[in-house]
Amino acid sequence: MTKIEDIKCLLSKPSDDGAREIFISLIKSLFLFSTLFTILPAQFTTEPGSGKPTVAILDFEGRGVSQQEAQTLSERMRTEIGNTKAVRLIERKAVDKIMEEQGFQQAGCTTDECASEVGQLLGVQYMISGAIGLMGKTYTIDAKMFSVETGETIQTKSVTHKGDISGLLTEMEILAWEIVGLEAPTRLKLKRTGEEAKTTVAVLDFEGRGISILEAQTLTDRFSSAMSGTKKVLMVERGTMKDVLDEQGFESGECTSAECAAEVGAMLGVEFMVSGAIGKLGDTYTIDVKMFSVATGAAENMQSVTYQGKVDGLITEIEILAWTILGLDPPNSLVQKKRMGTSAFLAQQNQKAGKTKMGAMMRSLFFPGFGQFYSEKKLWGYGWIAAEAVVGGLIFMNYSNYKTAFDDYNNYQTLYTNETDPALIAQYKAQSQTSHNDMDNANDALKTMAGIAGAVWLANAVHAYIVGPKPNQTALNEMPIQLAYDKHTDQFQFSLSIPLD
Repeated sequence: MTKIEDIKCLLSKPSDDGAREIFISLIKSLFLFSTLFTILPAQFTTEPGSGKPTVAILDFEGRGVSQQEAQTLSERMRTEIGNTKAVRLIERKAVDKIMEEQGFQQAGCTTDECASEVGQLLGVQYMISGAIGLMGKTYTIDAKMFSVETGETIQTKSVTHKGDISGLLTEMEILAWEIVGLEAPTRLKLKRTGEEAKTTVAVLDFEGRGISILEAQTLTDRFSSAMSGTKKVLMVERGTMKDVLDEQGFESGECTSAECAAEVGAMLGVEFMVSGAIGKLGDTYTIDVKMFSVATGAAENMQSVTYQGKVDGLITEIEILAWTILGLDPPNSLVQKKRMGTSAFLAQQNQKAGKTKMGAMMRSLFFPGFGQFYSEKKLWGYGWIAAEAVVGGLIFMNYSNYKTAFDDYNNYQTLYTNETDPALIAQYKAQSQTSHNDMDNANDALKTMAGIAGAVWLANAVHAYIVGPKPNQTALNEMPIQLAYDKHTDQFQFSLSIPLD
């Protein structure tokens, strides 16, 4: 008798109506649950609230690397996969115990059937296995995660690494995140580049209070650039920051609370976050910046600045803040820039740099007229640009003539080849010869114009050198006539200095 017949027989027995209805409902629920459990495929998910899936990792197979090295790298993946907080990992000891009971060794369990059998004995949902190989001087890692129940492959990842085998430790850490469908944190990506010694920092757009959003973003960018210029930290790019904010449903400038900043910092995998606000009260600007630890939420440093003056001075203040928020002394150039004012400082820097004839010539070699503009000879600059443009136009015209003659020649050659009428054959032959002559003439003219263009370009560079600024020439604000004291005559005298070069 089948199970269905047993149920029918049971239901046919006289019993209490209420009990019978409850029993029928229970049977329906059991059938529905078993049906759903059977037809729904196993799906790996790390979404919050979905429950953490159970995972076990077998030691990776070593191909060209020793068993001990493969075990060490596998253990690094186990350690890092726990940091993802996405799965519940079965410890290695439990895996070793099961395999010992079954007479297996991890190094010998390399097939999917073996891994699936071990997974069933462990009672886990997913197994991760893989191989680490060496081809020449290149290491390879191939990892796979599959469902124990269905055998379906959920995720596969491959890595190629050139360099020392120790670099595979970082690759295994990154692989631990990617194999469970998560993006590896920034700290690991930076570690891959060999820059892990530096502190990782991300800067949120400063909040604007009395200034526009664009002004606040501009000052934030300058702050980030200056902080990166300290060479003491590794900055997260603005684009990466924006992607994370978009994922969390925030617009740029909306993530102003400490909780939001800490959450974003955790997703970016950075050690510190910097947030702040820039305000304006009348003619006075205020800047308040805070850097805090993502792990603890504790403030690492807080800086406040009050500034009155032109807007360009505010940029200098924000550059200095980028140093002081890290506990560093700003460079002397920034201190001097703040003391003198931006305009005066830049003018002094330009005067120190000085302009040279060689600088003018190199600019004109790059593009006609640039050296003349550099030497404040704008009329000459426009003239050389116009001359080169005219020659360029003639080159284009001759090229067009050559292209037209070339097309005509090909057409007449085709007609000449396919024609059978002697009169037309003679005509097409003459026209073909004419087109060929036109091609030669256009080609010769093209070469001539190209030579002229090169000569004009060279002449423009030589001219830029001739009219370029003279070395050590007297600055405009210096007087060539100076008052001097002659101790021999005990008199004040005027001295006149004229540069000869």
